[in-house]
Amino acid sequence: MPGGLKISLLMVVGIFISATGVMSETGSLVEFRQHHINIKLDVPAHQAAISDSGVMQVRQGKNLFTLCKTAEIESFTVNGELPQDFSIIEATDSSIPRNLINRFFELEAAEKIRVISFSSSEDGSVEFVLNYVAVFDDDVENMRFSRERVGGEVTGTILEQGAYLSGASYFYPMGDEELVSFRLTADIPEAWESISDGNLLSSETHNGRKVQSWGNPFMSDGCMFMAAPYVISSVMVDSVEVWCYFFEADTSLFETYLPATADYIKMYSELIGPYPYKRFTVVENFFPTGYGMPAWTLLGQRVLQMPFIVKTSLGHEVLHNWWGNSVYVDYDRGNWCEGLTVYGADYRYKLMQSEEAARTYRKDILKQFVSYVDSENDFPLREFTSRSSPDTRSIGYGKAMMVFHMIEQEIGTEPFFEAWKQVYNLHVEQKIGWEEWIAAFEKTSGKDLSHIIPQWIDRAGAPSLALSDARLIDSSGVTMITAVISQPVEETYRIRVPIRIFAGGSVHDSTIMFSDRSESITAAGSGIEIDPDYHLFRKLYPEEVEPIVSSVMGRDARCYFTPDSRLDVIALFAEFGTNVEGDTVEVHPMNKFSTIDQTCAPIVMNPSELPEYLKNKVVIKNATVTVQGEDYPRKGHTFVLTGQRWNGNNRFMVVITSDFKSLPRLGQLIPHYGKYSFLVFEGTRNIGKGQWAVDSSPLKVLLR
Repeated sequence: MPGGLKISLLMVVGIFISATGVMSETGSLVEFRQHHINIKLDVPAHQAAISDSGVMQVRQGKNLFTLCKTAEIESFTVNGELPQDFSIIEATDSSIPRNLINRFFELEAAEKIRVISFSSSEDGSVEFVLNYVAVFDDDVENMRFSRERVGGEVTGTILEQGAYLSGASYFYPMGDEELVSFRLTADIPEAWESISDGNLLSSETHNGRKVQSWGNPFMSDGCMFMAAPYVISSVMVDSVEVWCYFFEADTSLFETYLPATADYIKMYSELIGPYPYKRFTVVENFFPTGYGMPAWTLLGQRVLQMPFIVKTSLGHEVLHNWWGNSVYVDYDRGNWCEGLTVYGADYRYKLMQSEEAARTYRKDILKQFVSYVDSENDFPLREFTSRSSPDTRSIGYGKAMMVFHMIEQEIGTEPFFEAWKQVYNLHVEQKIGWEEWIAAFEKTSGKDLSHIIPQWIDRAGAPSLALSDARLIDSSGVTMITAVISQPVEETYRIRVPIRIFAGGSVHDSTIMFSDRSESITAAGSGIEIDPDYHLFRKLYPEEVEPIVSSVMGRDARCYFTPDSRLDVIALFAEFGTNVEGDTVEVHPMNKFSTIDQTCAPIVMNPSELPEYLKNKVVIKNATVTVQGEDYPRKGHTFVLTGQRWNGNNRFMVVITSDFKSLPRLGQLIPHYGKYSFLVFEGTRNIGKGQWAVDSSPLKVLLR
């Protein structure tokens, strides 16, 4: 799953910190400079005894910091003494600055934290020691991780299967800091292994317990911790240790993950600069996650077992150790990190595969944008901090990735990646924004990129292009095509537009820099196409977008129908829908279909007749189902088919199945296949997928 999720969890804490870290008559947040966190797990009690010591900056008067609400504080000293006016108050206490209380509620933190208050006679840097016991028992049974809809995730839990503590659990005290030095020591059961940010400093075993210390060599915006009964294995790549911490059942995956991780580290070290840590660890989790932290990634068991993860998401998580986990994001100026990591990992792997695979990837990003983003939820990249929904992902990941792609197209590949090296060399352990990136690209290429930030970072939306008035003319016996390209938007973009000219049996590609409302194009040939390979981030026309899963998921709501009257079948289909939506759904009989709200995309199981759109694409017989000319057995298989224009509904999904028991699990899987028009499953294993053909585009004209 997406890298940098440690970032997206902990930056939530950073939002309220940066927004509220000001002097107030009623108190101000301290600034922690250094944490040395000691954790002793009591697994049967679901709790941890924690001691945190270090350095913090205080101000004269009342000082505040936050801690998890379950914490029972045993002692707190400042410079070796009990601080003045020490008290523990609720996050809604009237003595807390109103802007801070409002922020707690905005971030849904008020129910998770308590506030510690004390007084200082002067400003200055002080040493602190805080001892407390806290219970962490988040429910993991009903946890459902989704790359599309992030929220309600586990923040802290200690169970027999393992212990997990994220910064969002407030397991250590937090104040107004941005970057902090972290060291963490874990006292865990002897049969367990721990993992935290950075490098392993020591590991000792005695009296049935294991004590391991971890330290991040860089200042960081947070810290995460995991421990469980792992089996571990490692390899070396140059001077870097590559580790896998897997559960016993999945140790056969060592031979897949270890060499693949080593290859990614070597590839990115050559592309950017030396890997910033002494080790990298792939860690298996007992509940669904897909997080990337400094020197490690935490993947849920089902995610880890997916065969494509090692070829996609794993490299994404490795790359985050350069972008996000050693060069940091200045969230006040927008999160550039996710788009850049997508560009350097997910998209780059497609480019290494083939030009056609890369073209398809770019088009998929544009399709997701028009599927999920509209005038109601659009926002500038400057405002992106983390994904929480399909629309935020489409902007913060997809649009940002395309901005980097367009920059590379404009300045060239060599100066583009030379800028990566320069940014890494200059800005390790620093927070940077889009401005530093544009400055680096300008320096390595010598080109003026002053148009990038105003139109792509600070402006919402995307350009629209139109092609009109195409006609053939004769110029001294040579057939020429002339046409007008225009931008039908209020504010035009300065864009590098790819143009393809069709002349006889050949094609000629070129580009123009286009910033006017309209411009005439004349060339020798009889056909013209604008941006045929989707190099521009732009709004696609409906004619350019085939029905896909994300176009159904992007609707405000979905309604579920089936003609089947068997209660057990309806219950399983309802569970399918609940897993798709993340919320309870109602299944309606087909006699209600004609009354459906037109804003609701219908999902219909086993209709008596296929909608007209699918009839020339899918053939259903007693024993087989044929999809785009390929035959599949009907028994034990499920077919997910998307389409358009049915009963007045622009997008729909049809599910053909007799394998009803697989439906609940398929409901969890289908949202992950957003770019496909159809899916074929044998049980719960995907064995077929594809996209319906698109035959026309308003940006293509062939006159002969």
